[in-house]
Amino acid sequence: MRALLSMINAEQIGRTAVTIPRPVRGTWPITDAKDTDAIEVDANGSPVSIEASTWFICFVPGLRRQWWHRFADARHKHVFALRSLGDGNWLLVEPWWTRLMVNVLTLDQAVKFLRWGASGDILKVRESIPGRGSQMRGWSNCSVLMSFLLGRSYWTWTPNGLFRKLRREPDVEQVNVHQLLREYFLVEANRNANAALKASRVRQGERFDEVLVELGMRVFSAMTSSAAIGLHKAAVSEHGRFGDAADAFWTFGPERAVEHIRGVLLDPRIRSEVRPDDCDAAARAFLAMLRSNLYLEIVFGLRPSLDMGEVREHVMSVVDVFLRGAWLTGALPVASVAEPRALVSDAGPPAANLLIHEIGASVRESVRSDDWQSVSAWAEAL
Repeated sequence: MRALLSMINAEQIGRTAVTIPRPVRGTWPITDAKDTDAIEVDANGSPVSIEASTWFICFVPGLRRQWWHRFADARHKHVFALRSLGDGNWLLVEPWWTRLMVNVLTLDQAVKFLRWGASGDILKVRESIPGRGSQMRGWSNCSVLMSFLLGRSYWTWTPNGLFRKLRREPDVEQVNVHQLLREYFLVEANRNANAALKASRVRQGERFDEVLVELGMRVFSAMTSSAAIGLHKAAVSEHGRFGDAADAFWTFGPERAVEHIRGVLLDPRIRSEVRPDDCDAAARAFLAMLRSNLYLEIVFGLRPSLDMGEVREHVMSVVDVFLRGAWLTGALPVASVAEPRALVSDAGPPAANLLIHEIGASVRESVRSDDWQSVSAWAEAL
């Protein structure tokens, strides 16, 4: 050691001493920058001020047997942290032997970790900023890292020891996973439905096909968002374990969309042009047509989400097909003018009139004739 210090001192001989200025409180000078450049920091020494987050701290049994498990609590052999990011994704902090895994998860992935947490105990804990922890803790096992993440100064090296200390804090809550997921599914499904259904009311003078195109684009874009697809996957895969959560997703997601479409079909300004026998069945059929195979392909990862041009093209096609079965005046392409009602006679039975209507529409498309009276007569003869 003396020889090493002598070598260092020898290297310093002949060099000019450089005085390093002490940083002014609230700023930190940038290396190789102008003298006037500085990064402003807050009272905690951070370039940005961030609100404290709430974490779900999961104390769990091991998934694979390890040699140290015999010395740990039966339910608390490991600990990791999860929190929602508010956009359908979750942040995971998972201490491994070989690395600290910090990853953003989709909801269906996060539910798997919450299921693991349900086999032990989950605490809802708010982190402390700037915190009271210290890096001088020695062995960085999962308990020490979680304590440091939360800004706690606890001197404990076991998950169960950390669990007992956190439980004593007045603001820490025990979490029921079934209730947590049900509330989360309810909030997220409502948020997606609100985004899809806002500003989609029938306006005075607006044509019905235009109303359906606007509504269909909103609904399809919302249902194919990453957050909605994550909800769908989690609801399907976890329905057997967390049935309440899946029911909340269905009630406040697809069912709200069906109810809204039904309300549009029942609008008095629309009823003069379209009169389906069962508005509820028609609304469900329209929603199912919007989903189609495109939705399944996106859910299964077989294709990326559609851009707005592709969404509009898909929705216009769906509206066109939907109106062929709902419009009283015949097969209407989107943005076309309504044909006369003379094709259907009010005297005959409804089923016969519908058959005449469909045959006449098909014949008109084939012969491209504008003489609806002759086409209707021809259809009646058939």
